[in-house]
Amino acid sequence: MKISPLPALALATAPLFAAYADWQEVTPNVGKDPFALADTPSSAPPPGARPSDEAIRKAVREVMADHPDKPFSSADGPALNGVAYREFSRQFSEAKKPHCMGPDPLKHQPHEIRTRNWVFGVGGIFAAPFWAAAIVRGKCNWTR
Repeated sequence: MKISPLPALALATAPLFAAYADWQEVTPNVGKDPFALADTPSSAPPPGARPSDEAIRKAVREVMADHPDKPFSSADGPALNGVAYREFSRQFSEAKKPHCMGPDPLKHQPHEIRTRNWVFGVGGIFAAPFWAAAIVRGKCNWTR
């Protein structure tokens, strides 16, 4: 059996590469906050400290001065009207599994027989096999 020199060399040097991959250089900043600014001392506020009411009022006044005096309305865009939320709520309720004894237990289980040219829809007592299939396949819930 002839062994090629390249795979033999790769096998011989594999432990060296594995050791080099795990090697990490020791950094001089061990124990320091990596996100702290270099020039400023990192002094944390005392626990329970909060800005004064006057500072909060001043910040609110500055922000209100930056914005125009026009109030927001539903005509400002789709983010402020509830169309997207109502649409999502409708889609969410349509996707919910119905109760097996409820008004529409076959919502996610087709209750029709399709051929190439004909569609036979069934209902009432004739839909009992499809109702049983919905229960077995988990297309409806027994619990609410």
